[in-house]
Amino acid sequence: MNLLVKSLYCFAFIAIYTPAVNASQALTGQWIMDLQGQSLADPQTSGLTWWNGELLSLGDQSAAPDLRMKIFRLAPDTGRFITAPIPITLSDEVRKSCFGDYLANSPDLEALTWDRIDPQTLITVTEDASRAQLSPACARKFSQTNSTSYPTLLLKISIDAALTRAQITAVRPVQFPADANVGNLPNDGIEGLAIDDHQNLYLGLEKNMAGLPAIFKTRLTPDFWTRDNFIKVIDANLSLPDLDDRGHPINDLDFMPSPVPGHPGYLIAAARNDDELWVFDLTNRVRPFVQPLQFFVGTDNSGLCPVYERVVQTALEGVAVHGQTLYLANDPWKQHYPDNVQCEVNTQHFLKMAPLLFQMPIDPRWFTLSRSQTTPSLPGISGMAQIDTDRYLVVQDKKISNPGERLGVLQVFADKAPRYQPIPVSNWPEDQMSNDLESACALPGRPNEFLIAESGSWQGEFGRLFHIQLLQTSYARVLASYPMPVLSDNNPQQQGDQFEGLVCAQKAANRYLLVLGERGGEQRRGSLVHGDFDIAAGQILWSPQRLAVVPPVPDHNEPFQRDIADLYLESNVLWASAVREAGAAGPFSSFIYQVALVDPQAIEPVRLLAASRIFWQLDGLKIEGLAAPSPLLPGSSLSVGSEDEKLGGIWRSLFAPAGQRPQIPVVPAHPLAEPVKPVESAKTGVKP
Repeated sequence: MNLLVKSLYCFAFIAIYTPAVNASQALTGQWIMDLQGQSLADPQTSGLTWWNGELLSLGDQSAAPDLRMKIFRLAPDTGRFITAPIPITLSDEVRKSCFGDYLANSPDLEALTWDRIDPQTLITVTEDASRAQLSPACARKFSQTNSTSYPTLLLKISIDAALTRAQITAVRPVQFPADANVGNLPNDGIEGLAIDDHQNLYLGLEKNMAGLPAIFKTRLTPDFWTRDNFIKVIDANLSLPDLDDRGHPINDLDFMPSPVPGHPGYLIAAARNDDELWVFDLTNRVRPFVQPLQFFVGTDNSGLCPVYERVVQTALEGVAVHGQTLYLANDPWKQHYPDNVQCEVNTQHFLKMAPLLFQMPIDPRWFTLSRSQTTPSLPGISGMAQIDTDRYLVVQDKKISNPGERLGVLQVFADKAPRYQPIPVSNWPEDQMSNDLESACALPGRPNEFLIAESGSWQGEFGRLFHIQLLQTSYARVLASYPMPVLSDNNPQQQGDQFEGLVCAQKAANRYLLVLGERGGEQRRGSLVHGDFDIAAGQILWSPQRLAVVPPVPDHNEPFQRDIADLYLESNVLWASAVREAGAAGPFSSFIYQVALVDPQAIEPVRLLAASRIFWQLDGLKIEGLAAPSPLLPGSSLSVGSEDEKLGGIWRSLFAPAGQRPQIPVVPAHPLAEPVKPVESAKTGVKP
């Protein structure tokens, strides 16, 4: 009987404050068997991955000698070996590397995954190398691990299409962030690997110096395996479940795609000590879903034992996702696995450290993790574009070192305060989030498509303009990215270009005129530069000419006026906001003026106004967002958003300037009545 497909469901509903405890799921496993139908003797199965219709696992350093450095090929439905274990050999180049001696002597392999672009590349990682030592020359090159004395190693295992041979052909040492507090804990290192749909490689750490697990990531670039320096991983910025200090390691990972278009997907982690699965939404918008598990194994149905006996010491160390099914494998913990002995029929299996294979259906609740998280408080608004009558796309100027979402949707109402919802981006190019977004514009004729732009470059990096699409108003994806027309780089020695305004005007189908505003300041005027955006060709041709603007200057003794903090195109009139600030907490001052006339069809599409005046003056605010008014607010002519630094941001709708009609007309509450004729006063004794 195939016990693998049996699962028992236990529903325990416990009322607590928040969040609700998820019901435990009971799983029945079956013994992993060799070609002779015998359970395995101490293979120490570490890692599990779905590959080409089968499951793959391998043995770690503490496995029986004949099962170390071997790949196990398992039939998913039965848990039996498909072939004899495949030995893992070393290439000559790896043998000669700094890490050859360690890898040639039963290294501690702890996880397994495969390259989604090259399915003949498996990837594993080493953990405990406390008995190994680098040569003096290699130690000078690879000592700065920010973790263990001997570096964690990512290993490329090259296989043939039929998986009859496997060889380690490349190795990369890992350097952790210095502030990650990983520590020198040789047997508490990386135990999980997973690759998402965008070639991001995630590494699950058992625990750091604070006793907490962690997840790091890097990107599998085309030259990943050809370089011989450190792989510098970064924190994946995923929130952990609520944990105490009793030890809650992560012991394997796998990626689970999302059915929602544009959603980056999920990581499923095996929490060995807790008998739990942790499901991480890669947008990190909500806490992980915690799925408690109970494990059982069948007996001989003799009536002398329960039909299923509880496995109280399981030690999950393998997670593999395929379609709507999740596969789990354990790595018997030698010190505690015999504690499972109850019925004679399974006694020898437990005593010989035989692993089990479990399977369970993907729970649809895992896909409902992302909820709209709205808040009445607003972040600083660095750029703004209208989505529809009551919603605006907002960008934030977070630097690359700052985590969190860069986009949001601001919803306005006629009778209450606005609400703000952060919007994750599923696919920043090369997995590099934006740095200092300062402007946004909607693409006419293309609903839910926008351009958003960084302020400029920093030490030769960034300076990008992104073409994005909003999906279900809950996520955004990048359709393409383009270089900005940067002339002057920002670096510690100089302030370079700072583009803070952007407008889009349609020229033809899939053709747009773009106008960027460079802010100026520090005794230099702001300027405009225009470009021709051809979506079909995937290119922007920027004009080499910059047009210095002629703004009002209310205080000629103020050298730090920034002439352009945002741009807004109303018909053919280009508006700009200019700002001043004294510090991160103010005071601030802004005014809004007309800067140019725009004709997308003209040879010279942007004509500067020789002079302008201040149409709106807003003291106490730093206006960095200009957009069309909302029809929900009659009498308004402009929407503004502020980036008041430490004070956050506000959104406001403005009346028309004096002498002008509002864009959104005021509808009278009641129709005008007929005028009342005056009554003539009566004169005594005189007939009418």
